[in-house]
Amino acid sequence: MAHQRVDGKDKRFALQFYGTQGFAALPILLYMVIAAVISIGIRYYGMEALIFASVIGLLAGFFLCRNKLEYWASCVRGLTQFGNANLIFIFIIIAVFGKVLVAGDIGGGLLWIGLNCGLQGGAFVVLVFVGCAVFATGSGAPFPALLALVPIFYPTGIMLGADPTVLVGAMISGVFFGDALSPSSQVIHVTINSQHDPGTGRPADLVEVMKARSPYLVAIALVSAVLFFLLGGAGAATVSPQELAGMADARGLLMFVPIALLLAICVKTRNLLMGVSWAILAGVVLGLASGLMEPAALVSFDFAKQQMHGVFMDGVASSVNLVFASILLFGMIQIAVEGGILEKCCDFLMGLKMAKKPAGAEGIVALGTGVICCLLSGSELPTVIMFKDVVENIGQRSGISANRRSILLTAMATNIPAIVPVNSIFIMGSITLVAGLAGANPALPLVAPVPIFTCCFYPLMLAAVCFGWVVFGWGRKATACKPATEKKDLVANNG
Repeated sequence: MAHQRVDGKDKRFALQFYGTQGFAALPILLYMVIAAVISIGIRYYGMEALIFASVIGLLAGFFLCRNKLEYWASCVRGLTQFGNANLIFIFIIIAVFGKVLVAGDIGGGLLWIGLNCGLQGGAFVVLVFVGCAVFATGSGAPFPALLALVPIFYPTGIMLGADPTVLVGAMISGVFFGDALSPSSQVIHVTINSQHDPGTGRPADLVEVMKARSPYLVAIALVSAVLFFLLGGAGAATVSPQELAGMADARGLLMFVPIALLLAICVKTRNLLMGVSWAILAGVVLGLASGLMEPAALVSFDFAKQQMHGVFMDGVASSVNLVFASILLFGMIQIAVEGGILEKCCDFLMGLKMAKKPAGAEGIVALGTGVICCLLSGSELPTVIMFKDVVENIGQRSGISANRRSILLTAMATNIPAIVPVNSIFIMGSITLVAGLAGANPALPLVAPVPIFTCCFYPLMLAAVCFGWVVFGWGRKATACKPATEKKDLVANNG
């Protein structure tokens, strides 16, 4: 049925733009272009570049929008969605937890392990990869896990002779691998609950999805670990063995107790904020009781500068750029949705002949997920939330099982599109954290986005496996199902 139009405007959409509704995509497109220019052309790396690009994109969209008051209301609606607001709180609280661990000298504990177990250079990078995977498995949120772990592992790894770029690549790879195996992963649960079998209407099965993809993921992780071991020891130790021995403190291993508590609570409750809250309390109590943490580490006052410091305020301050960048990104996403760009893209994809065949439909799912993830700075959860309905409709019409759709959707949201070096929050976030650490300790080297991208071995190899799934059809016959060709079937299964 033709859409009702009044004065050249499509009344289906909350936001109306001058000339064409395509301008609803302008904020995100400008955001990508400006971020790329700043990163590649000017070689400035950090979350501030993403914030600047977001502001310019949003303002450009505002001036081309007909109903300007509704434009900013749309931005606010993007933030007020529960999933988005929940992520903001997670970013803040996980940053505080990271400061608690650092104040409790978990770095000294890691140094003690490295020196006493001979884990230096590449061997320590492998430990970092495994440690990040374990942490992300429990937390179920890869990017917040990365925020907490970079300040812990980076300084210690540099002191133990790890290559800076490979070290960061190992941390990013570890949180992706851990999240892929996590029973509490936010991405996995959103995905499987959004994909339904066209015949029975049942959602994807978590156990079956994990069983089907785990052999691939474990194999990729093992190869990644070998590469991290071989290539991760190219760095030069920044301090002498005597100095390292003086900095090592076995008491710092007590800070692994709060981590274990966080993981246990997250697995049981599937709520990261619940786990982090108790873990912060445990870390503070253990730190004070053991003498690792002075009361001044919790809160102190600089009267000359009228500033407050300590694990709480410094943790919140360290998350400010990420929070701002996320708020602006959520606004741009909502403008694209309410301006009709997402719906138009969905209509286009659904109209392609290749969408009606399993092989072609899988290609659309993989390519579409990748493009959306790139546009959203590698934010895997918003990517899944935005594209899940398109994947559901294409998959049901072409006979792709709910389990296989879930595998493709989560895998494509966590490989190369998530680590595009011009605007990935994983890479830019890591660089920003490393820059902050280097500001406090000039001996720590800075890192650049493109080299980090080349060292994220796990997501790079996962992309190759996704290519095999789609192009060569690995596992396609085992998961095939009858397509839902009738429109009533689609409505019934989605209702």
